[in-house]
Amino acid sequence: MASVSDWARVIGTTIVQHLREEELSTFRKFKVYAMLEKAGNVLMNQSGRGFDWNIRYKNASVQGSSGDTPRVFSRQSLWKRLELPYKGFTTQDSIFRRELLENRGQQALVNVAGSMAARLQESLEQHLGYQVYADGSATGQENNWHGLESFLGYDGTIDSSVAGVATKRTANAADRFCYPTDNYAGLSTQLGAYGGGRLGTTGQWPETPVDPEFDFFSPVIVNWNSSGFSQNNTQSWRQNCVEAIRLGLHHARRNDTREAAIDLVILDRKLYIQYLATLDGKERINVESNKLAEVGFTDSVMQDGVTVTSEYACPADSGYGLSIGNMELRSLENTLLVGEGPFYDEELSSYRYACSVLANLRCRSPRNFFKLVKAV
Repeated sequence: MASVSDWARVIGTTIVQHLREEELSTFRKFKVYAMLEKAGNVLMNQSGRGFDWNIRYKNASVQGSSGDTPRVFSRQSLWKRLELPYKGFTTQDSIFRRELLENRGQQALVNVAGSMAARLQESLEQHLGYQVYADGSATGQENNWHGLESFLGYDGTIDSSVAGVATKRTANAADRFCYPTDNYAGLSTQLGAYGGGRLGTTGQWPETPVDPEFDFFSPVIVNWNSSGFSQNNTQSWRQNCVEAIRLGLHHARRNDTREAAIDLVILDRKLYIQYLATLDGKERINVESNKLAEVGFTDSVMQDGVTVTSEYACPADSGYGLSIGNMELRSLENTLLVGEGPFYDEELSSYRYACSVLANLRCRSPRNFFKLVKAV
């Protein structure tokens, strides 16, 4: 029989090795992380107190010229700066020496010490699954990562009954789009917060062209429960789901670049099941490449060239359109999850273990994303 010190040494070796060997498995367990890893958008060994980046929010001003019109030269500021911090999570456990001795042999109904590494890793992994949708700026959630809800907040809907490009009003069932109002990385997502307006003379956002600065930082938020959809004017996800997703997809494509395109739509499980039921009644032939299937997930369908699926961590009655090319997971460590221990506490005669992560998500302009909500 091995000595107590030998047993503790084996536990310690197994914990550290287990966490490092399962690093890729961590990403592959969750759809968004798997897509980020496949795209090469998981960055390790980062440094600094946080990270910042610049966004060009408008174009240089253009004036008419007859060919000999005098030109006036002046400097133009076309950029805004964004900044996010690194944030971390930790989980820990311990076992007293006496418990370690007792939890051996046939009397050990549960191998408490031997499976401690797996429990800590699984607990932290499950928590990180929810961080994709977290709001790292919300009161009481300051330790959360800056996930999708960090910039997808809204206040009311865009009034479809007035001629204004984007007039906010209390949430109304007649309106198909919500009014984005949030702050992310130091900038406001509100329409027109940094100037600009409608380029044409009629139409409402996002269905009418606008100056780049008007919506460079504004996501499309679709009120899927609106009676304004073409399907029987019904307030029902089952009736509106295909058109609601289509609105989000194609209005997010106003960016017109491959990198900014929506790759993945994730729905609440309940919404996804009803969405599949709606598709059952339609004749469909899928010949498109499914990116989720390429990373091992088969529970998805295609709509308008984009993969649609569900994930358990997705908030109720919600859906999200993700542009994977505009997302990153940045970690300060050389692995995502770091295992520590066992550390022996002589005073308490116990072995202590921990698993931690120091990282954050970065999404480029919220303009590259959309959300499906039940606003009324």
